[in-house]
Amino acid sequence: MCGIAGLVAPDLSPPERLELVRTMVRRLRHRGPSGEALWDGGECALGIARLAIVAPDAPARVLQNKTGDIVGVANGELYNHRALEQELLGRGHQFQPGPDTALLPHLFEERHDDVATPLDGMFAIALWDRMSRTLLLARDRAGEKPLFLATHGRRIAFASEPAALLALPWVSRDPSPGALARFLVHGAFAGADTAYAAIRQLPPAHVLTVRDGVERLRRYWRPWDSLVTSAAGSTLPQDRRESTLIRTTRDALAEAVATRVPAEVPFGVFLSGGIDSGLVAVLAARAWGRTFPTFSMRIAHPGYDEAPLAKRVAASIGSEHHEVTMDVHGAERAFTSWVATMDQPLGDPSLLPTWLLSEYASRHVPVVLTGEGGDELFAGYPTYLGHRHATLAARLPAPVSAAALALARRFRPRHHHVTIAHLLERFLNVRGLSPFERHLAWFGTSRPNEALALLAPDLRAAVTEHEPLGHARALDARLTDMGMLAPGASVPLTAYQLLDFETYLAGDLLTKVDRCTMAHGVESRAPFLRPSLIAHALGLPESLRLRGTSGKWVLKQAARELLPQDILDRRKQGFSPPFSTWSRGPLRGLVVDALSPRRVARAGVLDPDAVQAVLREHLEAREDRGRLLWTLLALQAWADHWLVGQSDTTDSPAGVATR
Repeated sequence: MCGIAGLVAPDLSPPERLELVRTMVRRLRHRGPSGEALWDGGECALGIARLAIVAPDAPARVLQNKTGDIVGVANGELYNHRALEQELLGRGHQFQPGPDTALLPHLFEERHDDVATPLDGMFAIALWDRMSRTLLLARDRAGEKPLFLATHGRRIAFASEPAALLALPWVSRDPSPGALARFLVHGAFAGADTAYAAIRQLPPAHVLTVRDGVERLRRYWRPWDSLVTSAAGSTLPQDRRESTLIRTTRDALAEAVATRVPAEVPFGVFLSGGIDSGLVAVLAARAWGRTFPTFSMRIAHPGYDEAPLAKRVAASIGSEHHEVTMDVHGAERAFTSWVATMDQPLGDPSLLPTWLLSEYASRHVPVVLTGEGGDELFAGYPTYLGHRHATLAARLPAPVSAAALALARRFRPRHHHVTIAHLLERFLNVRGLSPFERHLAWFGTSRPNEALALLAPDLRAAVTEHEPLGHARALDARLTDMGMLAPGASVPLTAYQLLDFETYLAGDLLTKVDRCTMAHGVESRAPFLRPSLIAHALGLPESLRLRGTSGKWVLKQAARELLPQDILDRRKQGFSPPFSTWSRGPLRGLVVDALSPRRVARAGVLDPDAVQAVLREHLEAREDRGRLLWTLLALQAWADHWLVGQSDTTDSPAGVATR
């Protein structure tokens, strides 16, 4: 696990190029406190800050093949590296002892730009072919590990975090209007989006090759491929009986967990009190055979505390259980720390407990296992059930719908915790919307027209009315081309899951966990995202994922002998703090000050009047706008710190050319 950076700049001298990469790597030290390494080979310079997990005694170094023609750096873990090493050894390759990623230059020799396809892991890879003067960048399938890039003429730079790229004198901090509009819809940056116009992400499951300034972007894997043909490595058996599919689901998850349990260093498990993390903990205990720590968050507010359930799971496996309590003061401290460190906003208040939990876990273990991906793959969100009844709402006479909506609003509690009143209100509010737009209205942060209205006028003018829904429209087109979606036909459950996989999982959940854990030098691993398990889950009949009013039906059946019944039967709660309530109470002053018209106008990212309208609506309890209010707070705090304040962890190196 590491922070990586590099720069292809033929017009700079080796000392200039190396100094720039050195500066970028220094901004990634929190990701790799075990050591640093730099390399320059004429046109390209590479750097790495290493967190030693596999081969912990090996020094940080740039990866090379035997001849030194292929060099590279990598961030992540390759869980099938032993099998790949044996295959490469059989082909005559020789390896120096070192990390699991040492095989990558050799694998590139064999597979060239198809190097990522056989990898089971989480990774961001950069390889430089000195002979062909070609740079290859690749990211894992789900997007567990990040990779950002910026171009300037014939120069191309990459790094694990935007802050490292902002060390380069020619990389502007100007915001990206279209990306910010989509951020206000999703609460996160998905696909190639970042907050900066000059910086983009390499999307998950993509390979980018660059030669002589010419880029070629290719997607090497798609989660929906398993729906068309039998995916390689799928665990789905020929026997399609429910009992068989339940058993193979349990076996597939058990195998995935076992591959993610580190053999070299201590590890722990983040326990939320839900099914996904509980299954990971129980199966890790079976795979490890020895005790390990578990960590859960106790949120000091009625109705938000899942710690007792997590404690029950911990007791059942005999783990060394740790509870971290977050009250409003802890939430404020976490927010302040996040803003000072994070170079992009995130519209998810659950980053606050995740930050504190990661901070605490770093005192005990270098690796944690998590339950990310279970809801997206096995249909765990209440929104999936809502779509089944959406047509009913569309048929209701307008007066009946208006009366029901008024009733739901009357009994809506003053927080954003999911209740029947919340679901009914959301359900009735989206009559007449297209399926994906309806899903985002339920699941996202704001509607497209509201997102545009919230942008500052200058940014709003640069965005077309279709851009806020760009990610959903692109996926709609892809699924239509492959025949999954058809005009007038009902949208299958899997389509909504794919939308969440592509946007919410990659842009929000995995980003949140990676940035919170790596900020404290901890590696997180998500067993649910093993490629073969993804293919297995999406290949299951929809009736096994969502049955009656129960999401994750097959997963719950697989967990019957592993978890307490009340955990299996409980309604999904989530991991968010009571921000809606706190923002009307003890955090009211912080929120009002941060979103004051003066500060909003000074930053120039949001529209002061539109922000004040949302703020008044929430504080007066006319509407629960907690999720949107947090998103605005996060965006404004980022703008204050990274745009207005021009904050940086390190100044640009003196005397480096910017030509």
